[in-house]
Amino acid sequence: MSSHQLSASTGIDSTTPPPLTSLSSEASVKLYEEQLKPKINTIKSSNASLPSLVDAAEKIIREVFQAAPDPMRTFTFTHKKPEDQDHYEILTSISVHLDKVMLAMLAYAQECGGESGKRYVAAAIVSCSKEDSDADVVGALAALGTTWLTHLLFVFKTRTQTIDQPSTHFSQGGGSRKRSVAQNVIKRDRYECVLTGTQDVAHPKPVAGIYTARLYITHILQRALGEFDTDQNSDSYKSAATTLDILSNFTRLPAQTLEELSVHLDEPSNGMTLQSDAHYAFERFDWCLKQTMETHVYDFKIFQDRGILRKPDDNRITFADHSDDFSDSDSDSDSDSGSTLKLDSKRKPPVDLPNPIYIQIHAAIAGILNMSGAGRFLDALLDTYREDEDRLCAVRCWPELERLMEEQVLRDAVTEAFRMANVY
Repeated sequence: MSSHQLSASTGIDSTTPPPLTSLSSEASVKLYEEQLKPKINTIKSSNASLPSLVDAAEKIIREVFQAAPDPMRTFTFTHKKPEDQDHYEILTSISVHLDKVMLAMLAYAQECGGESGKRYVAAAIVSCSKEDSDADVVGALAALGTTWLTHLLFVFKTRTQTIDQPSTHFSQGGGSRKRSVAQNVIKRDRYECVLTGTQDVAHPKPVAGIYTARLYITHILQRALGEFDTDQNSDSYKSAATTLDILSNFTRLPAQTLEELSVHLDEPSNGMTLQSDAHYAFERFDWCLKQTMETHVYDFKIFQDRGILRKPDDNRITFADHSDDFSDSDSDSDSDSGSTLKLDSKRKPPVDLPNPIYIQIHAAIAGILNMSGAGRFLDALLDTYREDEDRLCAVRCWPELERLMEEQVLRDAVTEAFRMANVY
């Protein structure tokens, strides 16, 4: 429902334009599910070579989509912001070009999904060319780009915690299992930030001369991917199912169901220890880890050099299990950092290292967000609602964000109506 429709249904005459002026995500997903997916599957299983599909996809973007009027290939968000100290408001817009999203998806698909992932992206773009007219082709391309933006990229940018409650500790709100996972991760990582070498304040055997700070247990794949209603008829569940379908095609993600994915997100294989500046920059996709020829050895790749205090030696990070370096008595009590928690008396099995597939997915999403400009767009979009932080943190999917937008438009319309009544 657009804000115009909302205004009409409430009887309030609002002059505010709809916050999202592009093809709605609901209509886009419906077109993707009902019209494009069958064609995508047919093209994927055809005898067409991968290079020929990629060439065809790039040609469609270049000759058809990029030749279309700018509004038809642009996803735009319009909102109000204060103009000056007198609190006059002006309308402003932020946009992302969907053709750039598609080109970025093509560029990074192989990194996280191999040839199968790249074949999916190319087939999806080519499937749009099977429409009857150029206008229908452009509409299908816009729907595809919108679906990828709202049901893939957005989910990696939204958070279910506030800025003051980062996904630092797997233990938050999760009982003894998640506390155990957080404890295992920080022991595995030697009570050190894997990027900077900073020691945790609760390090049982701190090395003199090395900086100490509170460290965070960071999810590699955002926890929001596993947050959804269990009601299969809910918007949350349907949106999550679309996201999982895209991920399953685009990446090598092993999870086959939403429930399986949700469980895997809170395992040591999806966590690593970081200090605060590195943690927040990782969640913003300012940096990522790139796979090397050596197992569990990664190159440090930086996109936005914002606030990272120290870079690793040789620009490389190596993961290893150091949990055996610490006995039960080394961390026999809880600490204020929340990172170190009481250990069981029994010797525990080795702690899983970060899953290379999760690291590849994060790296690919980081590349897409930065190459396409979608990262800046989604950051600006979410920042617009930061003042409504409590409700924003409950947003798990795009339909829930759209409802938050509609409520904001309605509140603004009511406030304006009362203001005008007082004026006149």
